[in-house]
Amino acid sequence: MSRIHKFVEDLAKARKTPKEIKTMFDTAFEVNNKRSTNGRRKVRTDDFIEAVRVYVEADRRVTMEELAIKFETSINTIFHMLSEDYKMKRVRCAQAFLKLNFELGLVFLEKIMTMDETSVSLFTPESKRGSSQWLSKDSNLPLKFKCRESRKKQMVLSFFDNIGVIFQHYLPMRTSDVMNMFLKKFKEKQPEMAKNDWYFHFDNAPCHTANSTKEFLAKKEIKTSSTSCHEEDARGRGDRRQERPEGVD
Repeated sequence: MSRIHKFVEDLAKARKTPKEIKTMFDTAFEVNNKRSTNGRRKVRTDDFIEAVRVYVEADRRVTMEELAIKFETSINTIFHMLSEDYKMKRVRCAQAFLKLNFELGLVFLEKIMTMDETSVSLFTPESKRGSSQWLSKDSNLPLKFKCRESRKKQMVLSFFDNIGVIFQHYLPMRTSDVMNMFLKKFKEKQPEMAKNDWYFHFDNAPCHTANSTKEFLAKKEIKTSSTSCHEEDARGRGDRRQERPEGVD
């Protein structure tokens, strides 16, 4: 500390420019403020991009952070490389839909079956608008208690076509026959559609695009319709990992 105080006193007495003061400070305390460089800089070559693609295809649940560590590069580099592949997938999906449109017309939209899942709270408090009621002029205001939404949630699966919702299913814990249940309900609700050609359509969640899911659907002889990728899908979801769908081993 005494060394620092002495340096500050000498600096106050000396008439130096800011550049000279910085030089004196760096010399006295051996400060190295130069930006460090990484000697293992990666260049985006075709071989490097292909290596990343192969690694992702082998494990669709790998995160962007794991890719960056594996290939010793920044996460932004991985984003940039994968975005071109996602853009080309959009083109391929558009071409596939145009082909079906030319062959079948807009009727092919009636052959698409889709599914979406969401988590809902086991208890949702009544809103002010929902609890509103007519009261007489002299009546007291009704008592209302503060209620909070429950933390426990239930997974709800909704299956629908271009007309509307076919059916909804509240997924119980440790269920392993969702797809088989869907096929059974689908044949009951849409027997004519089930007899003809139809396509199963869902989003780009890792559990939907996994090879095990594709093998399961192929075993059931279910045709799938590709989904074009959105920018948020191309940028990944960090460390969030989605479980594969129930019924897929």
